[in-house]
Amino acid sequence: MKTILEFKHQDDDIMIGLVDMTMAQAIFKLVQDDRDMLSEWLPWANSMKTIEDEYAFIEFAQIEYEKKNLMACVIVVNGVIAGMIDLHNIDLKNLVAEIGYWLSADFQHRGLMHTCVDKLCRYSFNQMGLKEIKLLARPDNQASRHVAESCDFELVSEIPAVHIVGQNDKDWVIYSRKIQDEK
Repeated sequence: MKTILEFKHQDDDIMIGLVDMTMAQAIFKLVQDDRDMLSEWLPWANSMKTIEDEYAFIEFAQIEYEKKNLMACVIVVNGVIAGMIDLHNIDLKNLVAEIGYWLSADFQHRGLMHTCVDKLCRYSFNQMGLKEIKLLARPDNQASRHVAESCDFELVSEIPAVHIVGQNDKDWVIYSRKIQDEK
């Protein structure tokens, strides 16, 4: 695994590293264990039904990383995979990307995601040269909105539901954090 970041959060050793095939079983188990919680906010959670689906996602992530479109990472807490964080829709021409994340229920409510999002934003500005990170959330996802707001993202837009056949209509809020906003 290629390590992207290592840091301490409270008394925990945290590592953010690129996802690889050796992690498929552990990630898939987390998704299975937390499927109901994850599927409330993340449309992909219900389609991740088999370990083969997880392998296919990791293969996709590795291909997209080589193309510089996606940087999918695991969050490892004291040697245990706790969730994932990524930069996606990376646009190196306009120097912008979107950030996404999820965390196992066992690791929530500890301020961990706030720290991971903040560290990955700083990495994207300082090491990747990006100028803006966007974060999309559901309006009623208070936990994700709290992460955005506590990480100095600014609410820039609200998008009303767009009907997609076979899916529930959902509204979105868009947050932005720009390099010039850094303190």
